[in-house]
Amino acid sequence: MGSQDVPNELSSLSTTELFAGARIEIVGADPDSPVPYLVALQQRPIEEVFEAAVDLLSDDDPAARELGALVLRELGPYDDLGRRPFTARAVPALVDRLSQESEPRVLGWVISALGYNGAREALHRVLPFADHPSWRVRFHVAAALPSLVDPGRIEPEALVVLQQLCGDDDAETRFYALYALVEEVSGVDVEHLRRSITDLLDDPDEQIREFARAVHETRH
Repeated sequence: MGSQDVPNELSSLSTTELFAGARIEIVGADPDSPVPYLVALQQRPIEEVFEAAVDLLSDDDPAARELGALVLRELGPYDDLGRRPFTARAVPALVDRLSQESEPRVLGWVISALGYNGAREALHRVLPFADHPSWRVRFHVAAALPSLVDPGRIEPEALVVLQQLCGDDDAETRFYALYALVEEVSGVDVEHLRRSITDLLDDPDEQIREFARAVHETRH
């Protein structure tokens, strides 16, 4: 989202006006719909935006909480360490929300925001959500884990979770988990990787099946 260009007319709007526009954008929006007001907020990494986003995390309205998580997800550019300008303060607020959030859609974006902030310190708070009843939440766990694990060697418990998600009921979750094991994390045992690929060679989802077969042919 943050890589999108912001129209010039939005750059001159106040933070309050941008939040109002962004809230309208995300309510019932199609996943592929442009969200210029949200992007404008994400590209304005100032204290006023950060504090407003954190405040929204505890709002009674799920749409407001979702907006808060989405703003914190990509607030400002990455530095050389893969952290954003407010990461050190955003992560505790997002982690605190994990134990309080009851709306799956919002919870998924909170987990995603932790991933986009490279919050490795939150790994063990995120892993239990791989068993969440909502596919939305499990999907975001699979997508976020590559950014939460040790880049040198994935933690054993995180590896177990990714392998578990390779067998998830949701096809997108299975694909993201398998892609993470193959392309995005380090230190995966060859036998574990082979087993995960083999289990998906005849997956009912075409995208997963073709990816698994391509990897199997290349590596075996």
